[in-house]
Amino acid sequence: MTNIEFLNGTRYTDTANIEFRMPEDDFEKSNMESPEFINQIENYIQQFRNNQLPRLQELKRYYLSDNNIKYRDTKRDKNRADNRIASDWAKYITVFMQGYILGNPVKYQNEDAQLVNKIEEFQNANNEDYHNGLLETDLSIYGRAYEMLYIDSDGIEKVTKLSPEQTFVVYGDTIEKNSLFGVRFYQIEFSMEKAASYVEVYTDNEMYRYETNNNAYSGLAFKEKKETNFKGVPINEYQNNEDRLGDFESVLDSIDAYDLSQSELANFQQDSSDAYLVITGNPMTATDTTYEYDSSGKIVLDEYGKPVVADNSKDGVLEAMMKARLLVLDNNNNPDGPNPNAFYLTKEYDSTGVEAYKKRLVDDILRFTFTPDTNDSNFSGTQSGESMKYKLMGNDNLNKTKTRLLTKGFMRRLRLLANVWSLKNSVSTGDKITDLQDKINDTTIKFTPNLPQNDEERINMIKNLDGVVSDETLLTLLETFTGVDASNELKRIDKESDKQPINSNPRIPNNNDGVNEVDEHE
Repeated sequence: MTNIEFLNGTRYTDTANIEFRMPEDDFEKSNMESPEFINQIENYIQQFRNNQLPRLQELKRYYLSDNNIKYRDTKRDKNRADNRIASDWAKYITVFMQGYILGNPVKYQNEDAQLVNKIEEFQNANNEDYHNGLLETDLSIYGRAYEMLYIDSDGIEKVTKLSPEQTFVVYGDTIEKNSLFGVRFYQIEFSMEKAASYVEVYTDNEMYRYETNNNAYSGLAFKEKKETNFKGVPINEYQNNEDRLGDFESVLDSIDAYDLSQSELANFQQDSSDAYLVITGNPMTATDTTYEYDSSGKIVLDEYGKPVVADNSKDGVLEAMMKARLLVLDNNNNPDGPNPNAFYLTKEYDSTGVEAYKKRLVDDILRFTFTPDTNDSNFSGTQSGESMKYKLMGNDNLNKTKTRLLTKGFMRRLRLLANVWSLKNSVSTGDKITDLQDKINDTTIKFTPNLPQNDEERINMIKNLDGVVSDETLLTLLETFTGVDASNELKRIDKESDKQPINSNPRIPNNNDGVNEVDEHE
């Protein structure tokens, strides 16, 4: 970290964010256990760690508010303040993006009720809402995210998030850009002296595991092979955009400039609080320890017969005065007599200019990341929905791209699951995999932006639609209030309409024979 150049030059190399490619013909001929293929895997890992990992680690540092300001080499005088204040802009942007897109769970819609039920079972078994939120967080930070599908010991399909700092996918060289295999590498420290490195390579049907006893992932040795049954690479890559850039990556320089402004302001205030006291015209100030004395108490003279100045510290009297925040500028050798004075040495602070500069930085950070400024006085909750739409238009345009790419990843997840479900014959949609894949392709994924709403205005709007649209559509609009989806709400309504009234008096028969009165003499 000591080599970080603060606000100087380009941050990353040209290969810091490239995708790995491999000729498909070469891959098909490869023997996954051969030394040649293992050497190719080692080369991919070394390229990833040398060229791509530094970028990913820096982006994660900014998300954790460990910005480059922390590592600025100021060469500042040790007696002056050296504050290094890191802002939390990266997390603010990421949390907003993640909450806006996936704060409300995604919904899967398909005409095949059995398929929808199977998807819901998978969602419940994997806490998919939370999992999807983790993916979007990684997308916002790194510009890429990874998940892996697997089957647990109970035969249940599971999905887990993989770290972008330890995962990559190698694609084919054709225009289809097919996934050839995915790589996951990690280390386990058994003790301070013993550690092991592992590499897992996932192809369409198998997982290959390799091991080594060094942390450079060199000298890998093949250990085992297992079937995966997904009929596709089970490592699923998501992209934040076509360039795989994080949401705050384009404004890192502005974040650094904001950190610098905040830090220098804190330095100014601290230095002002510890301002130097300047004393002039006092002949006795700081003279008690000015000269060196010998063992007899006499002042030591140099070779020219002049008194030797005492070395009160390694830098002499001036250093001692600086530590005391005191400057003696006049020993009053003026024969006209002393003219004493004392004052603090301070400099003026242009508060208006500094605040205007910081505001411009904040505006740029929010504008270029399409993040609404919720502290804006014009961004109030009393505005109409149409006014809010205009303020969120830039963010909405960005999220169109993000949700389309998320949909692409979610659909690939469903297709991988469909391969397993067809093999297990757990969904009665036909015996062939293609039959279920066709139904999966007809699935619609719906995103609902998580925004504050005017409930009264929304309810009145829904009331005005009564008789214009179907009851199911109205109930769909009411899901945000009831928390119940339209189909279940319709079932509840039908159940209540068919319900017979329950009489509280057990002696009154509940039938249709006209006997509804109780004999008073019983």
